[in-house]
Amino acid sequence: MTKLQVLLSDIKKGWIGYLFIAPGYFAFIDFMLIPIVFAISLSFYKSSFNISAREFVGFSQYVILSKDAVFKTALFNTINYALVIVPSTVFIALVIALLIDPLGPKAQSFFRGAFYIPGVAGGVVLSVVYLWIFNPVYGLLNYVLGLFGIDPILWLAEAPHSFQAVAAVVLTFTIGQPIILILAGLAGISQDIIDAATVDGASDLQKNIYIRLPLLKPVLLFVLATQTIQVFQLWEVIYMVTGGGPYNTSTSLVYLIYQTAFISANYGKASAIGVVLMLIIMVFTVIQLRFWNEKDA
Repeated sequence: MTKLQVLLSDIKKGWIGYLFIAPGYFAFIDFMLIPIVFAISLSFYKSSFNISAREFVGFSQYVILSKDAVFKTALFNTINYALVIVPSTVFIALVIALLIDPLGPKAQSFFRGAFYIPGVAGGVVLSVVYLWIFNPVYGLLNYVLGLFGIDPILWLAEAPHSFQAVAAVVLTFTIGQPIILILAGLAGISQDIIDAATVDGASDLQKNIYIRLPLLKPVLLFVLATQTIQVFQLWEVIYMVTGGGPYNTSTSLVYLIYQTAFISANYGKASAIGVVLMLIIMVFTVIQLRFWNEKDA
């Protein structure tokens, strides 16, 4: 029997199981695969509100992007967000999880909920809260700084501080999920291994570095990949907090896609930006996978 015949035979035997998972595949095709293919094809056209009247322009949209200063700024900002927020989130989540893990079940449940609630609230709600915190006149942050004799800072109107403000909001509402995942990974580590290390005289720091961290590699890789994808898709916090300003210094690629498509009605260029973003995410994910595979080898 050929491989195709074997495959068809397996499908025929387990057709009921395939029937159950079919809705998931149909949803993926309808809401993920088809839009991705359509966006890629649309990037080769010049298109506005009337998509049916689009004009084929080949790779000219990508050539325009290579010369677009705003696109280059958004690309630089997006990569900076990933390089700053993702490692910070993973490191802080790991430290917090290691501190929570030795606690009892009730204390663990409390802290799990406390750190996960901001993620449930979402970026929009937290952005509204942070708008009050960062307010230059009556904001809580400037009030605290004033207690130490520091002059008020225009957090949302000055280039370096607007980037920091967006990073702080994103870090707040994305850190809950990594903490939960790392705690689940820690719970899966056999206590016998930890006890054996304790008998051998290993300190808590040595047990964390030489036992827990190596065993957490699959979880950390998953957290790293999902956080990278989430940060590269950042836009609602920028929309709510800074509006991409000042002078596009806090603009991300996804926010630029929103502006290009729904404000400027240039769907072809917006699709080209989306394709570039997809390729960047793929490259970062492959680099992360190769890095961890090399360390495991």
